[in-house]
Amino acid sequence: MSTLEKIRTKIRRLTGRPSANQITNDQLDEYVNDFYLYDLPEHLRLFTLRTTYEFMTEENVDVYTVPDPDIYYNVMPPVYISGYQSFFSQDREQFFRLYPKLSDITTSIVGDGSVGPYSFTLSNVPILQNNVTIGVVDSTGSTVQVVDDPQSRTSGNWVIINTTTAVTGSINYITGVGTITFANTIPVGNEITITSVPYQAARPEAILYYDNQITVRPVPDKPYKVEVNAYRIPTELISSGDHPELDQWWQYIAYGAAKKVLEDSQDPEGVNVLMPGYKEQQKLVLRRTIIQQGNQRTATIYTEQTGFPYGNNQQRF
Repeated sequence: MSTLEKIRTKIRRLTGRPSANQITNDQLDEYVNDFYLYDLPEHLRLFTLRTTYEFMTEENVDVYTVPDPDIYYNVMPPVYISGYQSFFSQDREQFFRLYPKLSDITTSIVGDGSVGPYSFTLSNVPILQNNVTIGVVDSTGSTVQVVDDPQSRTSGNWVIINTTTAVTGSINYITGVGTITFANTIPVGNEITITSVPYQAARPEAILYYDNQITVRPVPDKPYKVEVNAYRIPTELISSGDHPELDQWWQYIAYGAAKKVLEDSQDPEGVNVLMPGYKEQQKLVLRRTIIQQGNQRTATIYTEQTGFPYGNNQQRF
């Protein structure tokens, strides 16, 4: 059976360390999982590790963090939103050229010689979270720069940029109603400038994957299911009886972990002796993916226009 215990035994034979006094099982397991979780998925993009990352949008929320980048280490097209194939981008310039974040600027409120509270209502709503700013010169002559800090999908508080000075108040992203109280007084007549990014909610048609976050456009008007292709890391091997996701991988994992042991031992000759077997096992592991993908030609924009068996057989499937 292709268990963790069998992988340990193979590593001991490959490295000439049959005794636990030379290297413990815990140390071997660290080498095994370092190779299995981090090296193997990068060396080989295996069909077995392809999956679908899914999440549900929320009404009036446009940015979603991929929960664990150490699990979903690649996110890629195609993407489907509520079943509709949608646009996928990893380029902020491209995405925001198509869906620009254009700000409204409001200067209708001015200082009255107090710290506040100052109340306002934005006319062009709803507005994007993390895109509301307030700027004003206070009685000390300093420019106060405030940004919103979302607390829910409908409301947020205020945070001053690059300082620990406190401000209080809130902003409602749906109604545009807000209040703010500053730490220092605002001189009479000083303009309080508010910028915000309005939007019209609808079913999303595009996503941007950037900085481990997914931004959707248009901003959702209700929950929608988003499905996007991804590669995931395999499951860690912990117990002696644990198996790799495919039993076929066990020798490749053993060779990879043994290579790491010899590298850390500063044994280049041992590494060189190991490499032919390592490369052979790597080819065997990759063979399954090559055969699987070889059953279907690369899809193009013309694929569905050709006749059966290469096309869509008169739109019947």
